[in-house]
Amino acid sequence: MSITGIIFDIKKYSIHDGPGTRTTVHMKGCPLFCWWCHNPESQSMTPMILFRSEKCIGCGACVRSCPNKAISATEGTLTTDLGLCDGCGICEDVCPSEARELCGREYTVEQLMERLRKDEIFFRGGGGVTFSGGEPLIQPKFVIEALKACGREGFHRAIDTCGFVDKKVILEAARETDLFLYDLKHMDPKKHREYTGVDNSIILENLVALSEFGSMINIRVPFMPGLNSDDENVRATGEFISKLKGITGVNILPYHTVARGKHQRWNMDYKLPDLLPPTENQTRRAAGILESFGLNTHIGG
Repeated sequence: MSITGIIFDIKKYSIHDGPGTRTTVHMKGCPLFCWWCHNPESQSMTPMILFRSEKCIGCGACVRSCPNKAISATEGTLTTDLGLCDGCGICEDVCPSEARELCGREYTVEQLMERLRKDEIFFRGGGGVTFSGGEPLIQPKFVIEALKACGREGFHRAIDTCGFVDKKVILEAARETDLFLYDLKHMDPKKHREYTGVDNSIILENLVALSEFGSMINIRVPFMPGLNSDDENVRATGEFISKLKGITGVNILPYHTVARGKHQRWNMDYKLPDLLPPTENQTRRAAGILESFGLNTHIGG
């Protein structure tokens, strides 16, 4: 039986997910629920239909086409019974106004490779394939087999991870990975749990394990004013990673309001509606602190 994975987006021509021009494969599912999540549609493992009411023209094609009768119209308003919806995507196919979008499709490894081979010309110039999410290693069997397949093709392989996975899984993946893009969201375990739903002990332990394994690691710090931007947290971050081997650099990723827009678009609750991006002075100060630990630091992806 072929191993399959649920992918919600395959993004070509990416320049912020590792070296060179890359194709980023976004896997569905994540064990964290970050307040600032830029891909809230990725959190659930289950394929789901996203509905943009402002695009809907009320034609009823989705209601008529749904094999499970999951969509109904009441006084001109469409509702979807998530208990009946199985994410088949038929309603997306028949919607003339593109108001319905299926988030999450099943792929075999070979089906994914057929897509990736079309981008091979970009990979040969120093790019490659990045597995992101959600959290890619929440689907470990598929991702590891896909990494092996990419390796056989000679593609550079990166994993963008939150680090909250089983240590055996991340070390098995490390054998097939050329670069880890490793998120560090907060050094304080209580605040990490408050903002993401989990504490950071497993994340930090796995980062040390990858370093000892000999992996190449780029640290990525999502930077949110008032949440993790204080000097104390930035210093703790610098102190911790400066002791590790294999760190190729640190990227400070300033918060932006794309996350708020995505939550609004999909009618999802957002905990930070009033949060503004950091100022240039704030990000430069943080970069200076990290550089004081001898870390090669960049602002942005």
